[in-house]
Amino acid sequence: MYAKNSFFHFSSKALWSLALVAALGFSACSDDDNDDQPQQEVNEEISGAYFLNYGSYGNGGASISRYDFRKDALTNKYFEAQNPGMTINSNIQYGAAYKDTIYLMGNSADELISLDLHFKPTGNAVREGIEKPRFFVGQGDYLYISCWGANPDWSEMPDSYIAVYNTKTRKVEDKIALPGGPEGLAIAKGKLYAALNYSPRVAVIDLNTEAIDYIDLPAVSSYFVNDADENLYLALVSTYGDPSDAAGLAYINTSTDELEDNFVLDGVSASYASILAKNSDASTLYLTAAAWEDAGDGTWVQKGAIYSFDTESGVFEEFVTGLTGAQGVSVNPINKDVYILLGASATEAGSVSIYNAEGVHQKDLSVGISPYWTLFLD
Repeated sequence: MYAKNSFFHFSSKALWSLALVAALGFSACSDDDNDDQPQQEVNEEISGAYFLNYGSYGNGGASISRYDFRKDALTNKYFEAQNPGMTINSNIQYGAAYKDTIYLMGNSADELISLDLHFKPTGNAVREGIEKPRFFVGQGDYLYISCWGANPDWSEMPDSYIAVYNTKTRKVEDKIALPGGPEGLAIAKGKLYAALNYSPRVAVIDLNTEAIDYIDLPAVSSYFVNDADENLYLALVSTYGDPSDAAGLAYINTSTDELEDNFVLDGVSASYASILAKNSDASTLYLTAAAWEDAGDGTWVQKGAIYSFDTESGVFEEFVTGLTGAQGVSVNPINKDVYILLGASATEAGSVSIYNAEGVHQKDLSVGISPYWTLFLD
């Protein structure tokens, strides 16, 4: 169940600000509440790694952590630092930059939030036509957003769809019905590819006609990365509702739309986060493999590892093992460092462990609750 936004007393000077931010998944403090607070200077720098912390489902707590890796400086609650008196209400399911705008998929309430590259609200957010948004990709003036629908049944997901959002009109102009729970998306050779998390196949959508074809898979899937030829690697997962012994990586030829290979890796994480990442030339991929284990005291903990995958040899190797709460992985495109996102609890701060490309530990960062994705700006 989603938590409702709650607003309290506001001075008259704050009412206009409230009218704006209430529609954007943010809340604002009143001018009176801020009288004794030090005014924070807005940071005009952009370069850095931004960790999108989901928070705790239904209880808020979403945040942005900025790590200036060149200066080795971390700023938690970066959105609040850039927007004094405002906080994020929605849980952040996913976010990325497209055409100098940062778009966040918000849950609780369901919405598309837009920010400039300094994380200042642009006023472009929408809720109409956005129901349980998961992920997006962009092409031209459009974002294609995977949505699970208002009342998902958590089995076959018959009412899920792709929302087609026009970045110029700032409206959802179309919905492409797509049962099966679309999660990760990719655009290659003029086609939209959708990983289905509740059906063992990939949907291939012709963006001109909206005709849909399918590629059968040995397991359900989550997220894509592309290689230099626009072919796609896809994380295959084994879930409670759809168990499979074929979890690992699928390789899809986007010229023929055929599954060319399946590289099996047991226990690939079913987490809705950045479980699959690539280095700058896609010569090495990183995949999160983790499973829930009984800690023996009535609680469950997620144990696992990050594996590297050589795309030339097709071989997995252990990169970092013995991880607790592995949510995802990302690769810094500037210095090739590998960031492992960890969140052992949905109520406590998460962390990011940084390794160089050779797997040597560099440092750890304390970030917000449930870090899911990393956004790199430069």
